[in-house]
Amino acid sequence: MFFILLGLNIVQAQVIQDGLTLYEQGDYERALRILENSQEPEALLFAGKSHFALANYLMALNYLNKIDNSAPLDINHDARYTAALAYFQLDDYSDALDVLNELGSSTPTTPISRSAIVLYDQILGYLTPKQRFDVFRHVKGDNIRMDIVESSIGKVKYTTAVSLVDLFKRSVSEYDMNKLNAIETQLSDSVRYSELYSPNAFYTAPKGITYNIGVALPEFDFESSEYEIAQHIYFGIQLAVEEFNSTNPDQKAFLYYKKTNGDEDPESIISDLVWNKDADLIIGPLFSQVAKDFSDLAEDYQIPMILPLANADSLDLYNDYVFQMNPTFSTQGKKMARHAFSLGYDTLGVIAEARSLGAPAARSFLHEFERLGGFIEYYFEEKLEDIGYDITDYTKFFTTDTLDSVAMVQGVYAPFTGTIAPTLIESMLTDLEAMRSTVDIFGSEEWAGVDLDSRRLNQTNLSYTESFSIDTSNTATSEFTSSFRLRFETVPTQFAYIGYDAAKIVLQTLQRVKNPAYFRDALKDVNNFKGLSMNVSFRKTHVNQDVVIQRLERYTEEEITEEQ
Repeated sequence: MFFILLGLNIVQAQVIQDGLTLYEQGDYERALRILENSQEPEALLFAGKSHFALANYLMALNYLNKIDNSAPLDINHDARYTAALAYFQLDDYSDALDVLNELGSSTPTTPISRSAIVLYDQILGYLTPKQRFDVFRHVKGDNIRMDIVESSIGKVKYTTAVSLVDLFKRSVSEYDMNKLNAIETQLSDSVRYSELYSPNAFYTAPKGITYNIGVALPEFDFESSEYEIAQHIYFGIQLAVEEFNSTNPDQKAFLYYKKTNGDEDPESIISDLVWNKDADLIIGPLFSQVAKDFSDLAEDYQIPMILPLANADSLDLYNDYVFQMNPTFSTQGKKMARHAFSLGYDTLGVIAEARSLGAPAARSFLHEFERLGGFIEYYFEEKLEDIGYDITDYTKFFTTDTLDSVAMVQGVYAPFTGTIAPTLIESMLTDLEAMRSTVDIFGSEEWAGVDLDSRRLNQTNLSYTESFSIDTSNTATSEFTSSFRLRFETVPTQFAYIGYDAAKIVLQTLQRVKNPAYFRDALKDVNNFKGLSMNVSFRKTHVNQDVVIQRLERYTEEEITEEQ
């Protein structure tokens, strides 16, 4: 019997060792198939650590918490420290601090118990004011409550710090009077405290912190003309994340993809990303109509959603969690009005299709131009498609002729959009040519491909808004193109640059604030971001306010000679 039991122990030890070898090789799933079949403390520990490595934090705790105090000290400490890390990743900061506090004060000290003290201090510096109040109410030790109060000085507003001290005095009967006196001295003068308080400072995150980024994009067939849109946006996001992970050894970002045009409805997609993937934010969806279905859910789940392409004005009405990188049409109209006024124009006309996305741009242009002191002589927001695109009845007013019956305008804003835009642009240019008009044109992005050189409009200047612009001569652009081709064996499209920029904004903001709970408000502070495909400035809003305006100027022969 002795030799049989000895043989069984040897076999079991060898089996566990095989599991540990797989764990060391990073093959966590195969390691679990072995380790989960044993109740030995070492097997439970590495089963828990394997689940932790796979981001299965609740399952990791299930195994780690089975290890009791009778286990060898090194195994016990390792299990408790890993459990604290799992609690932290689950945003359960009170349990994390309870475990670390107990582990850090245990004797004899070990390397892991010393690491627990460091992680304990890092978590205290990481918490937002709201998280501090939540943790204060749920931790077990009064000494932790004192540490929460002490670590809050200079990190929270004066009124918040005072409230936290009052809460401490009402909640704790025995405490270190010297520490409390020192804190109250710092709070005795609000002006002096303001010198300690740094509202824009964010603190170091615990080493090993992970950020989970949901990506909600459509999926198209390979033959589809839209195939490369979603694919290259995702590739751009992926490349930005890989660069972030390679340059930040103490922080890692992970992507979780969900298809938006499959069988799952928007609520199923967002709930899976929030509940099962623990997503901190979502990049996507792409298009305005789909994004609208998701936007209310972003509010319900209180998860930031960054839209790379969607630019409908309706998305920003009441959404505090939805951010549009592509400026809305209202924003484009407002910026174009400022541009026109800055060039000295004071009397303009406006024409737009009533049911198009250009209509809010036209209204925004009207309001902003007149607010600045300019005058809109003619404003036409009509159902142009219904009249067969013959817009002569409107364009006849856009003239610099001195007919007594027609008031002169210096230019016209024509934010044509969608599939009807090319037809409307052609019709308008033809009419202007026929009238030999010299009015200047202010347009939407659809005007970018217009060739005025082939028109009898030698004195017409053209300005148009541009959401995305890639400078191929830029060194950063060249480096991205090379990295992209090497990584994905294909040439990046415009959408690859857009996806890359979206991810860079997200990752740079997370790197700055450390705690994802700060992310939404910090994103509003993003200004003057210089991307490969766009510039982004939210300026305390949810819509990118940075609109690029391209201007094509025309000159007569005499004017060219004079300039030379």
